[in-house]
Amino acid sequence: MARERYYAQEAREILGYQSAEAFEQALENSHVPPADGEDEELGPFWFIESLGQDETLSLGEIAKLAGVNRATPQKWHRSPTGKAARGYEKATPHPMRSVAEAMGVPAPEADEARPRYPRRVVVGFLKAIGYMDARGQLVEEIQNKGPGRWVPVKPTIDPHPVKDAEALDPKTKKPLTVDPLTRGRLRHYAPHASAVLGYKDVGVFEQSLNKGRVPKADGYDELQRPYWWLETLEGHKADAADRKEKRQAGPEPDGYTTEGQPFRLLPEDNYYAKKAAEPAASEAKNDAE
Repeated sequence: MARERYYAQEAREILGYQSAEAFEQALENSHVPPADGEDEELGPFWFIESLGQDETLSLGEIAKLAGVNRATPQKWHRSPTGKAARGYEKATPHPMRSVAEAMGVPAPEADEARPRYPRRVVVGFLKAIGYMDARGQLVEEIQNKGPGRWVPVKPTIDPHPVKDAEALDPKTKKPLTVDPLTRGRLRHYAPHASAVLGYKDVGVFEQSLNKGRVPKADGYDELQRPYWWLETLEGHKADAADRKEKRQAGPEPDGYTTEGQPFRLLPEDNYYAKKAAEPAASEAKNDAE
C-alpha cells in the first residue's frame, strides 16, 4: 500500500499554522522539515513521520499558540494530582506526553526541567481537548470561556490514529467515523451525545446516564471529561424500539412446552410456592393431631 502523502495545506493544518504565509515562513526558517517529494500537479508533499520531526515548542510558546495564560500549559504538561471532576482519579498525569505516545511521536524533551514538545503533538493535544478544530484553527468560543468547567464546542479528535485493520466497527462491520486528516475517531461529549440521541437538553441526558438508560462513556479525555464514540450512540439509538418493547412486555414465561409454546405457572403449581407452603401444612397437620 502506498504511503499517504500530505500536501502543503494538509501539512499546515496538521501542524496548526494559522495561515499559508506562516507555514511558508516556518518552512524557510527550517521549522518545518523539507518536503519528502513533489508531485508534478499538486506540489510538495510530506509523509506523516516527517511532520513529527518539526520544531519543538516550550511551555511559553505553547501558551501563545493556544491563546491561554502561561500557567495552563504547565498543567497540561504535568496534571495536578488528586481527584478530577465527578470524583474520578486522574488517569493522565502527563496529558501532553500521553498524546505524544498515542500519536507515536517521540517527545524526548518532555520530562526535562524546561520541557519542549513537537509542534504536531501540541496541535494534536489541542485538537483532542477542543482548543483547535480539525483544520488546526483556534476555536473562537474557547478563547473567552472564562473560569470553571467547560466542554468542547464540537466533537474533538482522538489522538490515536485508526489503523486499516481497525477501521470497521466490530458490531456493525461498517467504517468507523474518523477525521480524514489525522484518522482519529471523533469524541462526542455530553452536549453532542445528547443531540445525537435526541434529548431536549444535557440535563435530561445526564439524568438518563445516572439511571443507566444511556451507554456508559467510552472513555475519558486528557482533562478527564467523559466522551462517547458516534458508533456507540448510533447503536443505542437503533436499539430504542427493542428496549421499549422489553419495558412494555409482561413477565417472562416460566418455561416452554415441547411444542415451543410459552407457559406460566399458577402460584400453587410453582415449585418455590410449594416449598414455602410445606412448613405451614406440616404445622396444620400437627395441630390437627
